Amino acid sequence: MTGYGQGQQDAGDLRVTVELKTVNNRFADVRFRLPAELAGWETRVRRTVLARVRRGRVELSVRFERGNTAGASALNQEFLQTVLAAAQQLRDEHGIDGELDLGKIVTLPGLFRAESPVLGEGEEQREVLDRCLAIGLDALDADRLREGAALAVELLERLHTMHELAATMNARATTVPATVRDRLVERLDRLGVDLQLDPARVTQEAALLADRCDVTEELVRLAGHLDQATSLLGEPDGQPVGKRLDFLLQEIHRETNTVNSKSSDLELTRTALAMKAEAEKVREQVQNLE
Repeated sequence: MTGYGQGQQDAGDLRVTVELKTVNNRFADVRFRLPAELAGWETRVRRTVLARVRRGRVELSVRFERGNTAGASALNQEFLQTVLAAAQQLRDEHGIDGELDLGKIVTLPGLFRAESPVLGEGEEQREVLDRCLAIGLDALDADRLREGAALAVELLERLHTMHELAATMNARATTVPATVRDRLVERLDRLGVDLQLDPARVTQEAALLADRCDVTEELVRLAGHLDQATSLLGEPDGQPVGKRLDFLLQEIHRETNTVNSKSSDLELTRTALAMKAEAEKVREQVQNLE
């Protein structure tokens, strides 16, 4: 699921900003953009993020900004020494005369460099980072919850359609025994007018054929899976539902496939195929749902 969250806190003359962005992913993956001095903070923050984000790729960055910009730049001594040495070399080795002009020197690119703000070490500084992270995660959760609520509405509509298809399949399945018997009698009649049929034997064979085409158990399990999936979305228990829905969709797909393979009825087969198509659409969305 996608989302964005930001947390900011002040530490002395520094402002610390933690940004979190998430994009869809079947698994949890945390990627960092941290200043070098925060390398030791990575393991702890990874555990904190993974406790809140179970699915999705998270991009986390930390930025420092100095509140007082007056001392934000410093003279690049190494660069200045290089310029002076080059000027001296031109005089000594090439005989080029001339004086260095201060006004031109101070305009040289690279003569001044910005000092990177650094957050000091210690418990207070770690608390600042942790507060920023907590604020950012809360904002990220709120953003993802909004997306999840909109997605749940769409998924519930599709599950409602799947319930209707399951009801149609169930109603059609009840007509299969009679249809099988009629087909059997019709085929036997084609063998010859003088063929004497034993009604008991015809009924027995029809029962055997109907038993092979019986999908009652599959349809009962299918209805149970649909009810559970609807309950997870319509009555959330506060726990992640993505992987549980993913599993239920696999089972729905399995039962529908079995119905399709056992069915000898064209209308039942068509309805089963429509169920598979609808289940696949739901599963594509569920892959990224936490």
